[in-house]
Amino acid sequence: MNRVFGSIAVMGVLALGAGCGGTELEEAQSPDMEAVTQAATEEPRKLDDLIGALDRDQGVLHVRDDSQDVVLRELQAQRVDETTYLTKDALTGEATKFVLQAYPLVKWLSLFKLCPNGQYVFSWLQCPTLIVNDPLTRVWMNSTCNWKIQSAGLSSCVNTSSGASYRFQYLEAWKCGVGTGFCVERRGATAVRYDYALASCDPSIITNVQSTNYNFLCKK
Repeated sequence: MNRVFGSIAVMGVLALGAGCGGTELEEAQSPDMEAVTQAATEEPRKLDDLIGALDRDQGVLHVRDDSQDVVLRELQAQRVDETTYLTKDALTGEATKFVLQAYPLVKWLSLFKLCPNGQYVFSWLQCPTLIVNDPLTRVWMNSTCNWKIQSAGLSSCVNTSSGASYRFQYLEAWKCGVGTGFCVERRGATAVRYDYALASCDPSIITNVQSTNYNFLCKK
């Protein structure tokens, strides 16, 4: 996933090069805990509102047969040949080729199970314990990308006992909320961690840039 956030990383390096501000001398707890939490009630978690689910790992878009055109439109999918489509993730730019499998509504509802994280997955998939491992891009109706969960910003710089340091760039993040339209939801990073070889987040030597702190996000 790191390569997906290349453009973000470059922007972060430029921003950090302008100065880090104060530092903290003690180790701070990393915010990149990826344990899945219970879904909030504001999220459109009624199964009846789920009309499409793209399995990015398998390259298959599973869709309700009465919503096929809408789902393809919301994914901005382009036809490659008679059976294959291509979509680019609006958050990351990552491209996925897929084939389409449509189901009548009565069968569609029986395909899913509810996981402890509040997300529906196909009955043949294991419930992911980490958001970053969730393979599905979901398309919801009666939903809008209108729930802001985080503003953009920078964390304080943290010096480590080894003489190195790190800090986080927080990305503006939105989730699908209840609405009157459609919303595409997928895993996405809400932060980028920058590791420095020197103390005080000295930008002269950056040893690692890693996207982290995943959530189920949409593109505003």
